[in-house]
Amino acid sequence: MNDTKTKNKNRVLGTVLTLLGAALWGSCAVFSKHLMDTGELDTMWMTNFRMLMSGIILVSFSAIRRPRSFCDIWKDKKSLPRLFAIGALAFGVCQVSYFLSINYCNAGLASAIQQTAPVFVLIFVLFKEHRLPRLSEVLVLLLVLFGSFMIATNGKLDSLSVAPAALIWGLISALTAALYIVLPGKLVNRYGTCETTGWGMIIGGLLVAPVCKLWMFPATISAATALGLFYIIVPGSVVAFAVFLYGATFIDPVKAGVYNLFEPVVATFASLIFLSQAFTTGDYIGIASILIGIAFLTVSKK
Repeated sequence: MNDTKTKNKNRVLGTVLTLLGAALWGSCAVFSKHLMDTGELDTMWMTNFRMLMSGIILVSFSAIRRPRSFCDIWKDKKSLPRLFAIGALAFGVCQVSYFLSINYCNAGLASAIQQTAPVFVLIFVLFKEHRLPRLSEVLVLLLVLFGSFMIATNGKLDSLSVAPAALIWGLISALTAALYIVLPGKLVNRYGTCETTGWGMIIGGLLVAPVCKLWMFPATISAATALGLFYIIVPGSVVAFAVFLYGATFIDPVKAGVYNLFEPVVATFASLIFLSQAFTTGDYIGIASILIGIAFLTVSKK
């Protein structure tokens, strides 16, 4: 009986934390869009700076909390390949490929392509468990992916006419986005969320620094831009990654991947509040589809 109660509590905790992480990412996307529109910060530089600073903050917090063990992950030679894969792919390549996809098309369509990440998570789980997908899994994934598409494109099918490069980079960003749901689990359980996420971000930030030209600091930054930069680094990145990855350890990766699709819902509402963006019929349909999918997974026993 106690084991059942503990499992139920852990499932609820995992659901709440992953949804909170997705919500923070959604608000971060809106703040990032605002910073891009000001023209004070280069998009690639901002992305790289956010990743590296977030990693440094997480590792510093871990050093204060556990000064004797925050570097233990580097002593485990068997864990290093996974750590570098997380840093290089789940953080570094994911961010760069996402913005390259935007460069070849637009932010809305690039986001829609990246939201196919749960499909890759499901494929991984199916291979790992040597089974075919359940009908419920297929239906829920189709529902939430349809919702993400409607929010990102307002249901305009002609938006799918994109350059092959945009599709390729977008699918790469989706694949690597799926990796931060699947890969960190064992390291998070063994070394902690802050250590795994922090070191992964630092590795990814250092690897992509030459591409993003991190050394080219902006000449001037206004107080409002500095405040926005703080938000996308601390709540929008540090807290978001930490709570999402920690929450993902309590639920299966397919659910974590689908809960991540709560991000565009929050982004839509945040755009309405902070950027005065009006809702369309496609937005309402997309939000309803995602929320129905999330509700179904939340109450599902399997």
